[in-house]
Amino acid sequence: MDELDLLATARPVTPPAAETTAAARARLFHLMDSGMPAGRTAAPARRVFRWGLIPAVAAAFALLMVLSSSWGRPADPGRGDVDLAEAGPRPPQRLRNLLLAAADRTMGENPAGGRYWVSEVESGTLLQVGRDGNRYAIMGRTEETTWYSVRRDDRAVHYLRWAGAAPASDADRAAWRRAGSPAGWPIDEACPETSGEYTAGAGSTRTVVGKPEASTFLIGGGYLTAAQVRELPTDPVRLEAWLVGSLRRGNPDLTAAELSQGIFDSMINLLYQAPGTPAVRAAAYRLLAVLPGLRDLGPVTDPKGRPGNAVTLVTNEEQPGVRQADTGGAREVRLVFDPASGQPLAWETRVLRPADYLSWVPAGAVFDYEAVLRSRWTDDVPPDTTGALPEDVQEPATC
Repeated sequence: MDELDLLATARPVTPPAAETTAAARARLFHLMDSGMPAGRTAAPARRVFRWGLIPAVAAAFALLMVLSSSWGRPADPGRGDVDLAEAGPRPPQRLRNLLLAAADRTMGENPAGGRYWVSEVESGTLLQVGRDGNRYAIMGRTEETTWYSVRRDDRAVHYLRWAGAAPASDADRAAWRRAGSPAGWPIDEACPETSGEYTAGAGSTRTVVGKPEASTFLIGGGYLTAAQVRELPTDPVRLEAWLVGSLRRGNPDLTAAELSQGIFDSMINLLYQAPGTPAVRAAAYRLLAVLPGLRDLGPVTDPKGRPGNAVTLVTNEEQPGVRQADTGGAREVRLVFDPASGQPLAWETRVLRPADYLSWVPAGAVFDYEAVLRSRWTDDVPPDTTGALPEDVQEPATC
């Protein structure tokens, strides 16, 4: 089972690890840049999705499209014997006020619907390139537009464009110059002739079409259709109870800290990807305002240079009662939002204490991000999909 099959079947409580995100995105770029020779047979079916969050993370098309089968909405199960207060202190009052203000602004939006939910984002992932003795990092970017299908007989359509890459820091830029200032980097250094490359310049748009079905979104411990997302509780207390029950259904032994992180991940997906009503999104902001362990980072600018306020929750950290997702070290997931409008702007993952397979990442560096450019309902149909790749595609040959 490869990374994408694993993502499609795991129904994780938390987003996939940064290692999985990077591997999945590399596989996608490999496919985009190498092309598919005519006459090759199709690969086995592959279902893919994007974690909203976490964020991360956070692997272009492989983690953005949600084309899995519908998940029935579970009943509201209650909190049981879990006390979320054990996960840490409540957010400071300043942050609570900003989140509540964002909720109030969100409530003023038009609760429209339509045939498709359209999401436009820019995603970035830190990639290690170069030869031994002069390895360095580049930030690779993609522009992604997804038309999520609401009706069972419509097809979700995903438009993906490689938006270019550049050295990630001054030190990386110096190493890039030592390497001769290349305009492209092999995706697989061991097989540069056939693996394609990350290019400094932008590429052409690739289109992928799913099979007829309603798109689904990962919220809590399962997948919901757009209609089910819009029916989520609009009271923050009931929304928390529903999420706790949903998360514990897949893993009844989750601790308070793990539940708090699972709720945080769900709020990323709900605010930054899924088509909730204004009342549902307002409930998400109000739930964040009392979520244990949430910290205020104050005014920041997002990856697109837009001003906002950032909140964060540290994940994958060694601490009592919390299982580490992987060996890559503690990381910080940041949500950037505009309190004045209630609009979600971006999420980003920073590696705080890099370890193991992430030891090459500078401490505190942005590992991946997703900036929300535009989200909207429409009754239009997707633009021309002539020549689009089917959802099930064959990867190009490798060494």
